[in-house]
Amino acid sequence: MFRPEASMRVSREQVTANRENIIVSAGQQFRKRGFDDVTISDVMKAAGLTHGGFYGYFGSKDALEAAICERGVADSVAAVEAPAVDDSGDKEAGGGALLQRFVQEYVSAEHRDTPEYGCTVGALARDAGRSPVEIQRIFASGITGMAESLARLRRLDAPDSENGNGSAPDFATLSTMIGALTLARAVADADPALSDTILETAREHIASSTSA
Repeated sequence: MFRPEASMRVSREQVTANRENIIVSAGQQFRKRGFDDVTISDVMKAAGLTHGGFYGYFGSKDALEAAICERGVADSVAAVEAPAVDDSGDKEAGGGALLQRFVQEYVSAEHRDTPEYGCTVGALARDAGRSPVEIQRIFASGITGMAESLARLRRLDAPDSENGNGSAPDFATLSTMIGALTLARAVADADPALSDTILETAREHIASSTSA
């Protein structure tokens, strides 16, 4: 028997699935190539959908970019926050050790070479600077959240009586991490040795400031 309500439900579910597919695939392309080098046709082809269907999901490419930044920046904040709120017992290693472990993964050749699967803030900060203020606000909130999480990791090593102090966001560490990643990517093909040195130097610098 034909059931229109069931058909409508499947249709709504498919629309939701298609939109999610667009966000995921476009996010990977944007992080790898930047906003300007990715067209709507590129996005829809990667998602396995037709170009003409795009506007059924997003009103404009700017709207898609904002949706991707909102999702990606939130993921980046969550990735930095995870070690500070983890209940698995890893906290016993100390905040400094957890911070260095995170830095080793973030400021790495693997992260440098696979921006499509990496941090949205690190991959698209330059694009955000040329984007509408809506996207810049998303980045402002995300950058602050990442820096606050880094500071929270550092405070894990502080005595309980000092745990509420020194709570300013750790923009210095965040800037070092993202700056090193950006510079390393900028020269990766032309001078791989220099690219590796930039990453190594940044890791060592953060490690020295953590152990100080």
